[in-house]
Amino acid sequence: MAEQDETVRPEPGVAEEIPQYARPAVRLMPAATPPAEDDQPAAHSKRRRWTLTAMAVLGAGAIAAAFTLGPTLVRMSQQNDAVLTMPDKIDAYARDDSAEAKDTAGYLLTALAADIELDTTAAAIYTDPALGPAKSVMVFGGTTSMFSPERELDTVLRLMDDETGGVTGLRDFEPGDLGGVLKCGSADAPDGQLAVCGWADHGSIALALFPGRTPDEAAPLLTTIRTASLTRP
Repeated sequence: MAEQDETVRPEPGVAEEIPQYARPAVRLMPAATPPAEDDQPAAHSKRRRWTLTAMAVLGAGAIAAAFTLGPTLVRMSQQNDAVLTMPDKIDAYARDDSAEAKDTAGYLLTALAADIELDTTAAAIYTDPALGPAKSVMVFGGTTSMFSPERELDTVLRLMDDETGGVTGLRDFEPGDLGGVLKCGSADAPDGQLAVCGWADHGSIALALFPGRTPDEAAPLLTTIRTASLTRP
């Protein structure tokens, strides 16, 4: 008995729909064995279970991403397009516009900008006449979009390790109504203790140096400076 040919033969009319380059491969494909009548519902059920499982996994991933990224994206939209300026006065502190003060602020700002890309920058030195130059406050920072503000702040605070010889006791403080993160620590200075502070949010970042102050004294003052110098649309 002649051996039965089990290769696929396209039905009349179907062959014309198959591209010419694909027809030889189609003819060589082994003939499919039709599933037994009893097996068809089981195969259909199995495919359906796989589909439902895949949909469940993808749905759970989407929900998890929404819970994780949703609040961050909302904060980013609220804190973007920030404007950082250095006003003439902040409470009792007056901006020092002398050439020496501008040079010092510019040097600090250059050091900061070398470590993080900023869209706009601002820097100034403020002095309270009642306290004198020994307790002047140096503020320098800028605006940019940041996905992880705390990580960026930690990066630039490490920069201050090189500038001041090491920042110790760094800890979080209440950032105020503007949100984000605010940290302060201490460093040794030629004239005594120096508080090193910084804030960061999704639209701005800045550092401040407070000679002759502790972190607990400097943190609320930085919150005041931030409120006066940072605006959002």
